[in-house]
Amino acid sequence: MKPIAALGALLCILGAGRKASAQPSAPYSAVEVDRFVADRNVAFPPHEQSALVDDIAREVSLIFEAVIILRQGDAAPSGQAVLRISGTVVQSKPENRTKRSLLGFGGGAVVEALVNFSDASTGRVLLSREINGGSGSLAKKIAKLCNSAQLVASN
Repeated sequence: MKPIAALGALLCILGAGRKASAQPSAPYSAVEVDRFVADRNVAFPPHEQSALVDDIAREVSLIFEAVIILRQGDAAPSGQAVLRISGTVVQSKPENRTKRSLLGFGGGAVVEALVNFSDASTGRVLLSREINGGSGSLAKKIAKLCNSAQLVASN
C-alpha cells in the first residue's frame, strides 16, 4: 500500500511541476504579429495582409511603448516572453473606392477575423476572439484587447 501512495505522490509532484513550467510568464514583454491568413473562399489580398500587420504592430507599440515588436519569422529576444498575435480572416468586404476617394483612407476593406493570442514558445492559445472592423479599427481593437486582458506588460 505504501509503494502505491508514494507513486501517487510522485505523479502529483511531477504533474504539478509540468503545469508550473508550462505556464507563460504573462504579461508579455514582446509581441510577434503574424500575417493573418484568409479562410477558404475569402479574398484577402497580400497588400491588405501586410497593411493589417503594420497597423497591429503600430497600435500595440502606441499603447505599450516599452514592448518589443516582432514580425513573423523574427528571432525572439533572449529571455523575453513573446505573445504571438495571429488570425484567420473569415470575411472580407473589399474597399469602397467611392467612399475612399471622398473620405481618404477611411474607405478600406472591412474584415472579420478570428484572432488568436498565444504563447510563442509553447503555442498555447491564451485567448481567441472574433473581431471585425476596417484594418485600422481592427488593429486598435486587438491592441486594446491585449491591454484589457493584461496580456502585455504595461509601461
